[in-house]
Amino acid sequence: MKNRNNYSFHFCKKIICFTFCFSLFSFTSLFSQTQGKRLTIIHTNDLQSRLLGFAPNSDFTPLTTNDDKTVGGIARVANVIRNQRAKAPERTLVLDGGDWMMGTLFQTISTFEGAELRLMQAIGYDAAVIGNHEFDFHCDGLADIIESAMRHGDIPQLVLSNGNFSEERKEDDRLEALFKKGKILPHFIMEKNGIRIGMFGLLGKEAASVAPYSKPMTFDDPIESAKKMTAFLKNEEKADVIICMTHSGVWHVKDGSWGGEDVDLARAVPAIDVVISGHSHTPLPEPIMVNGTPVVQAGSEGEYVGVLEMQYQDGKVQMTDYQLVKVDDSFATETDINSMVDSFQLTIDDKVLEKYNVKFTDVLAETDFDLTISRKSLVTSNLGAFAADAVRFGVEKFSGNPEIPVVGFTTAGLIRDNLLAGERGMQQVSDLYRIMPLGRGVVDQDPGYPLAKGFITPAELKNVLEILLIAPSIKGNSHFAFFSGMRFKYNPNRMPLDQVYEVEIGNKKDGYALLDISSNEGLIAIGANAYIYESINLIGEISKGILSVIPKHADGTPIEDINDALLDFSKTEPGIQEVKEWSSLFELTKSFPDLNGNGFPDFPEFYKKGEVRQIEMASWSPILMYSNASKVMWGTTGIFLLIGSFFIWLIRRFRKKRKVS
Repeated sequence: MKNRNNYSFHFCKKIICFTFCFSLFSFTSLFSQTQGKRLTIIHTNDLQSRLLGFAPNSDFTPLTTNDDKTVGGIARVANVIRNQRAKAPERTLVLDGGDWMMGTLFQTISTFEGAELRLMQAIGYDAAVIGNHEFDFHCDGLADIIESAMRHGDIPQLVLSNGNFSEERKEDDRLEALFKKGKILPHFIMEKNGIRIGMFGLLGKEAASVAPYSKPMTFDDPIESAKKMTAFLKNEEKADVIICMTHSGVWHVKDGSWGGEDVDLARAVPAIDVVISGHSHTPLPEPIMVNGTPVVQAGSEGEYVGVLEMQYQDGKVQMTDYQLVKVDDSFATETDINSMVDSFQLTIDDKVLEKYNVKFTDVLAETDFDLTISRKSLVTSNLGAFAADAVRFGVEKFSGNPEIPVVGFTTAGLIRDNLLAGERGMQQVSDLYRIMPLGRGVVDQDPGYPLAKGFITPAELKNVLEILLIAPSIKGNSHFAFFSGMRFKYNPNRMPLDQVYEVEIGNKKDGYALLDISSNEGLIAIGANAYIYESINLIGEISKGILSVIPKHADGTPIEDINDALLDFSKTEPGIQEVKEWSSLFELTKSFPDLNGNGFPDFPEFYKKGEVRQIEMASWSPILMYSNASKVMWGTTGIFLLIGSFFIWLIRRFRKKRKVS
C-alpha cells in the first residue's frame, strides 16, 4: 500500500512538473511571438583610412585607456563593435556606408596590401557600400585594392547597385570581373535570427559627381535604382527586411529640418526599412525618421559607431532603440587589430617613405597653436596659407629658373584635415600627410598628386585670379583658392572676370612688389598639383573665350603635354620621379627654425594669426572701378553708356513730340 501511494505521489509530481514546464514554454513562446524578432545593426561610414586615434597621432596611446584626448582609432572601433556584437551575435549585422578609403598614409599601401578591407574583415564587418573615394585610384586602382585584400582571405561583402560598366572602354573591365565573381554585388540576402534580410547599396548623385576617376563607369538615378532593388528583394527574394547602404548624405535645409539625398530616398521608396547613410560626415545622435524609416549616419573617420535596435513582427519592422557611441580613450584597443595597424606602419616606412628619408612616426615640427580650415572663414585660414606655402616651397626646391618668381596654388577641397596642436604640439609625418593626401600620380600611379610648374605672363595671372574668384560661387567653397608668393586686391562691385585690380609678388617675410598685370611681357612661374594645373587650360572654356591662359616653358613656348610640366624628385634617375604634393609639406616644415632648442622645428608665429592674401576692397570710386581694367570692364561700361544714351534720346524725343502736340 505504501509503495502504491509513493508511486502515485511520484506520478502526480511528474504530471505537475510537466504541466508547469509546458505552460512555461507556451508562455515563453507566446511572449516571444508578442515581442517579435529582434535585429541589431552596428554601422560606421567614411572611415577614410583613419586607422589611428586623432589628433595629433603622437597623442594617441593605444595600449592604455583614459590618458589621452584623442578620438577614433580602428582598434578602438573594433572594441566597440565586438563588444556590441557579443551581446547577441545571432541577430547582429555590421555595415559600413562607404568611403572606407583615402585620407591618411595607410592609403599609400592599399593597392598592394588592401589594408582597410583586411581590417574590416578582421573586425567582423558583414558588408560595405562603395563610396566616391574608393574610386580615387581609378577603377583599376579599386580592383587592385580588392584583389590585394582577397589574397589574404575573405573580405566583407561589397555592394553597389546603380553602377554601369562601359562596353566600349576597357578601364573598368577588372572591376566588372569582380562583380561577375560576386565580390561586389548589386544586392544580396543574409539571415539573422530567423529574419530574411535583403541588402543593396547606392552611390548618390553628388558623390558620383565628385568621383571623376570612376569613369568610364556611369551611375543610374539612386531612387529609380532603389525602387527596382526593393521590388526584386521583396517579390523575388522574399526578404522580410530591406536595408539600403547609401553613400549620399543628409544635411539641414533652410527651415532647420533634415533633408538631403538619403531623406529623399527614404521618402520616395517606403519599401526600404533602414537607410545606412554616408558621405556627408554627419553624426546623427538620433535617427531621422522618414515615414517610419530610420535614416542613420555615424559622422566620419571612426569617431562614432552607431547601434540600431530593430524589431520584426507581423511582417513589419520597427525601431526600438538607438545609440551613437563616441569612440574615445575610454575604450580599449583590440590587440590583434592594433598589431595589424603597427605592421602596416612598418610597410609604409619601407615601401613609401624611405626615399623621403622619414618614417611614419617621425616628428617634423611642433606647434602651440592649431592650423585650421573653416568653410565659414576661408579667407583667413592659416592652414590654407601654410598649404599654399608648402606647394610654392616644393616647386622652388625641385625646379630651376630661381630668378623667376613662383606663385603657388591649392584649393580648399584638396585640404582634408586640420593640424591640431593637441597635448604636446608634436606633428608627425602622418599628421602632415593628412593635410593634402588626395590623388594619384600621372607617371608613377603612386598615391598623391604630383607637383607641376609652368610659366604665364602677368596679364594671364590676372586672368587666372579672375576665374578663381568666381569658382566658389559656381562650384562651391571646395574650389576656393589659396595662394603663396603673392597677394592681390579686388573690387566686387566691378564686373565678374575683371575685378582684380592690383597684384603684388613676394611674401610677408621678404616684402611685396607691385606687378604690372596689364603686361604680356615677362613671365611668372605657376606651381600647383597636376590636377589644378590641367584645369588652367579650361579658363578659356569657362569664360566663354573672354579670358585665355596658355601655360608655357621658361623660353615662352607653349606646354603641350602635362608630363613636360611635372617636377622631378631625382634628376639622377631615369624618367620622372614625381614630387608629391604631400611631400612638399615635409620639406617646408623641415626648413622652420628650432626656436626652443629641443631639436624640433617650430611653426613660425605669423601662421598663428594667418595672412589675408585675397583682399576685398568694395568701392564705387572711379579709381578702383577702372584701375587696370580690361576689355571686360570697359566694354561693359560702353554698352551701359550706349543703352543709357539710347534711353535719354527716347525721353527727349518723347518730350519734344509732346511740346509739338
